[in-house]
Amino acid sequence: MAMVSHVGRVRVRNEDYVCCAEEMGLAVLTDGMGGHAGGAVASRLAAEAWMAHMQLVVAQRTVDAGELRAAVAAANQSVFDEAQRDPFLQHMGTTLAGVCVCPSSGRLLACHVGDSRIYRWRSDVLDCLTRDHSVLREQSDAGMIDPLGSGSAALRGLLTRAVGVAVCVEADVADFPLQDGDIYLLCSDGLTDMLPDAEIADVLGALGGAPRLAAEHLVDMANDRGGVDNVSVVIVSSRRAGRLGTELD
Repeated sequence: MAMVSHVGRVRVRNEDYVCCAEEMGLAVLTDGMGGHAGGAVASRLAAEAWMAHMQLVVAQRTVDAGELRAAVAAANQSVFDEAQRDPFLQHMGTTLAGVCVCPSSGRLLACHVGDSRIYRWRSDVLDCLTRDHSVLREQSDAGMIDPLGSGSAALRGLLTRAVGVAVCVEADVADFPLQDGDIYLLCSDGLTDMLPDAEIADVLGALGGAPRLAAEHLVDMANDRGGVDNVSVVIVSSRRAGRLGTELD
């Protein structure tokens, strides 16, 4: 596993947060919102609460979808409670994308809320395993707007679900079979708003066996394209470093 988080070229504060526990197969990424210092607080609290819950579960019992939902609930409660205590943090919230790799069962469990994404690169194909909880995605799916059209910019970043803004939140949870050579990417929209999926796939295909290099390269590319938002990535790779490609600009 490797993780990189960068403030970008425009923002003055990094409201993303990334956290990994490689020995336990756990990784989580959050992208906060809320003005003042709220976004940074929300993303940190959510990631830490999710990770703390999942570490206890992994250490004590078998992980299932219910435990990932419980971890998101713990993250939601942590953010919501803090917002109630501090008037400067009211209405803060965050996205969340988390994975638990379970080699013993040959599965990867994933959960997400908001528009941070989880991708899988397998056999030269990049698949997005999550569906954005956003106004843009809903209107695009309904055929009301072209996601690449001029009107889409105003909707970018408007979420239909977020952690911490209400007493409860519904997380999407799924599990997937693991295969040797799989590469998983968790990322904030600071990456996907700057890079098309095809370029992300090229980087994972060429550098996926060296997660740190791949993570740094993706962040650098997003910043080279403007870096208009915080950009964060976590890469979980089961590919051997000796299979690295060399065809990258």
